[in-house]
Amino acid sequence: MTITLRRTSNNGKHYYYTIHDRQSGLFMHYTLTVVWGPRVDRGRQKLYTFNTRMEQDTALRFLIAKRINAGYQIFYSYARKRSYLKVFHEFSKERAAVNSKAPESGRLAN
Repeated sequence: MTITLRRTSNNGKHYYYTIHDRQSGLFMHYTLTVVWGPRVDRGRQKLYTFNTRMEQDTALRFLIAKRINAGYQIFYSYARKRSYLKVFHEFSKERAAVNSKAPESGRLAN
């Protein structure tokens, strides 16, 4: 599973936040790796480890929600497991609902 979120600053610079579960922990089976910075292929990195899949799922939802609330948008996502696809779909629908409430480009809300 991998999901990349992107935010564009006021001066046009892009910032990326990628979460993946490809790197397993040495002592824990459930991990999330987060990489963030101005380049999608490099940046700061943090590894989160969990005792259960439920803890991992809760953390994944929290991390995505936190970034979306900070102005990031889903840029890319890929998963094979249905549980991850469900999470991606939930956040995509949530974001679409927020965008549909915003005024259309060129129109001001009264």
